[in-house]
Amino acid sequence: MLLVTTSHSLLRVDVESRLVEPVHRGHGLYFGIATDGNRHFVAARKRMVSSDVPAHEEQGRILVFDTALRLLEEIAAPFPLRDMHEILWHDGKLWVTCSFDNLVAIFEPATGRWEAWHPLGPTPAAPYDVNHLNSLAVVNGQLCMIAHNFGASELLRFEIGSRALVSRVPFGVQSHNIHELENGVLLTCSSGEGALLGSDGWRLEVGGFPRGLLMEKGETYVGLSEIAERQDRDLSTCRLAVFDSQWRHLRTLDLPGEGLLLDIQESSS
Repeated sequence: MLLVTTSHSLLRVDVESRLVEPVHRGHGLYFGIATDGNRHFVAARKRMVSSDVPAHEEQGRILVFDTALRLLEEIAAPFPLRDMHEILWHDGKLWVTCSFDNLVAIFEPATGRWEAWHPLGPTPAAPYDVNHLNSLAVVNGQLCMIAHNFGASELLRFEIGSRALVSRVPFGVQSHNIHELENGVLLTCSSGEGALLGSDGWRLEVGGFPRGLLMEKGETYVGLSEIAERQDRDLSTCRLAVFDSQWRHLRTLDLPGEGLLLDIQESSS
């Protein structure tokens, strides 16, 4: 069972039976999913990509579900959470990419404390979204991040404690997601090229706009969205493609009317 976020929904998906069950709707576009083992955290933007509401007025929320996917609470920050993308649970904190402001919001549930961190420094004037920071992962004790850059993307590495920038290297085009393979190679969706890309140069053409990546139990799940004009994206059909451990395509599940597919995680229920 998988959890999948789209332009309209948080979905529970049984890939084998092709059963798709809506868990939550009505909070605009849903994006990042993270878990602390007891709760699922889901980024809900409260606004659609095609919305007439100006982007600077966006006020996103973090939805908190229990393991049975019952909504427990909605969490707001003391500053706007705008254009939330991927989120990460690590060391008792929730890390939230907020691309509109080129920042990462850090929330500590135990204390209720929020922090706004600008990994590459604050942008002095609008438009603030210079690097479109969108993806997070902890690899070998370092915080890895994708700078989408609206074109040639970069993999950024930071020391978690000091948050000092360690390195930045090219990594795909309009990239999303970071996944570490067993051999230490990092994998991303080079979305602008319609491909999966490894840090060692490995490449697999998958078509469409790949975004959302999960490797679980010998299978890889990749979200594929249609390439469409912004005003049409929320009405499009997205797909969930499944590959085996040898990268052979096994099946594809269509999600008509769900718009964009944004994130994929394992469900605990």
